[in-house]
Amino acid sequence: MSITKEGKYKQILKSTRFYKKKLPDINEFIYTYIKNYQDMGIDCYINEYKADAFMSFRDASSSKKLRNIRKDVIKSRNYILMVTKVDKHKGFIDVEKRSIDSDDEKKYIDLINFYQKVFIVFIKSFVFNNIDCSQEDVYDFLEKTLWKQDPKNIRENLYLIHNSKDKVKDDYGLNDELGNIILKKLITIIPKPFCRMNIKLQINSLSVDASGDIKRAVEHFENKLDRKFKVTSAPLYECKYDIPINGEDEDTNKAIIEKCQNTISDTETKFTELVSMLDFDSFYIKDSGSFHEIIQ
Repeated sequence: MSITKEGKYKQILKSTRFYKKKLPDINEFIYTYIKNYQDMGIDCYINEYKADAFMSFRDASSSKKLRNIRKDVIKSRNYILMVTKVDKHKGFIDVEKRSIDSDDEKKYIDLINFYQKVFIVFIKSFVFNNIDCSQEDVYDFLEKTLWKQDPKNIRENLYLIHNSKDKVKDDYGLNDELGNIILKKLITIIPKPFCRMNIKLQINSLSVDASGDIKRAVEHFENKLDRKFKVTSAPLYECKYDIPINGEDEDTNKAIIEKCQNTISDTETKFTELVSMLDFDSFYIKDSGSFHEIIQ
């Protein structure tokens, strides 16, 4: 009985590692699935490398420590673990759970999930157009396309896809018919990027009509910038808005991002200059943690 395209795709997806290198590096963080508990440790699976790994209980000197380890890593869940040992000849991988900042952990998981979405597009498109392909055929294809670029830069590279298609095509070897199919699919799953601005100001006045002056100053800011401010908790005010990164080429997009960075770095100076137009006495503005972020 011949296999269907969907069946072949699932078969290949299950056996294909994400990256060009076959095994992770020591001290590399990896997204790991907890399979089973053993007497001496925990059986794990690294989907990125399609490889088994093991977390030893060698540091569990008491039953209490052992119970704590099992609470930290629960069966059938995924965790960010660190690679501590790799036997490149036998393929053995040792991992352990180390502390990682929650924001860093979220960024890593988001990056893995994003890469996996892109990886699936490449694999499915190739298999559906090459039903008789072998595992080696798939790896040869990835060598010429997805693996041409550092996987850590996948977001930065692909955010150009909506306005710099030719660069993405060149970077990822997508200048043929199959490449056009992949490009069209990527465009549908990758949102258009934008720069989210978050202006945070501390506004104080020592004048007789302090509240009135602050109100007039905020209205002045809103009129000049055509943006709305809201009070978060007096004397703190916040303004959030998005700037599309939609230039015609990479240089233009970099210029847009640089302009966003400069706006944030000059926040206090800019708003002090704006309020100086009102000729208030004893009026003070301080940047209270303004920032920007690229949303993709």
